[in-house]
Amino acid sequence: MNTSLNDILVEVNNLKMYFPIKRGIFRRKVGEVKAVDDIDFTIRRNETLGLVGESGCGKTTTGRCISRFYNPTSGSIFFDGTDISRMPEKHLKPLRRSIGAIFQDPYSSLNPRQRAGSIVAEPLKFHHLADKTELHDRVAALFRLVGLDPVMSYRVPYELSGGQQQRIAIARALASQPSLVICDEPVSTLDISAQAQIINLLEELQESQELTYLFLSRDLATVQYISDRVAVMYLGRIMELTTSEELCKNPLHPYTQALISATPITDPVVDKTRQRIVLEGEIPSPVNPPTGCHFHPRCPIAIGECGEQRPPLRDVGEGHYVACIRV
Repeated sequence: MNTSLNDILVEVNNLKMYFPIKRGIFRRKVGEVKAVDDIDFTIRRNETLGLVGESGCGKTTTGRCISRFYNPTSGSIFFDGTDISRMPEKHLKPLRRSIGAIFQDPYSSLNPRQRAGSIVAEPLKFHHLADKTELHDRVAALFRLVGLDPVMSYRVPYELSGGQQQRIAIARALASQPSLVICDEPVSTLDISAQAQIINLLEELQESQELTYLFLSRDLATVQYISDRVAVMYLGRIMELTTSEELCKNPLHPYTQALISATPITDPVVDKTRQRIVLEGEIPSPVNPPTGCHFHPRCPIAIGECGEQRPPLRDVGEGHYVACIRV
């Protein structure tokens, strides 16, 4: 990729995350779930990289490896030039200050017994970013930053709407002044109007706070709207990676084409005339994924070689990466 090293905040190389399957009295390993299976990508400073795919494709696991909630099985993760993939637990505190997280369900990610102000104040206390005299003002400033009245700091989560709860979660994520925020389906549980408000808020905050986002979602339309570049995942691997605009206009991988054909659009004329691609079969198990290209059993253009060799993620021109020997 034609990007200088100084422009790259996150660099992921050959990342694998396998979860062991253990059975019996002695908990012997009998297999493993290949949640993330050897992927590479970079995230540039102040950009939004969207990671899109069906449930179980490995996008959430990828995010948790980058934030080091999981210890990767193998591969390297460079954050701001430092390899964090094998960093000891005792050295992770400064890293976790630099990486914020916004989760899918705001209500379940917030302590139902804590007041909203106390929830937002936790990172400030943990990282010693404000003393007792400053804490109230810092929390109030964070509330205003996400579009909430500081008076709401005295409420508990069940007294707030879903959109307000997610704003509290965003304020908590930004409290430690991170450079990277991992957004794990942050709008999927909200109604349409709240989704639009939160997406617009995230874009405003990115510009004003100079944030970098890794945006994880099953909703391709949302990912395309908010992202600068999009990586399409299937069964633990990246199938295609390019700019959001290029992915919309010129999807090259058969799986991406199927995803786009299934995305609802508002124009009834275009919707009526576009070609639908219906994939046959079910997603294979990550415990025993297919050989070669993971997508080949469901691919409408697969040939014999697709089941024999894994296609590399290669640049087919102008930073458009595709893992398909037929392209």
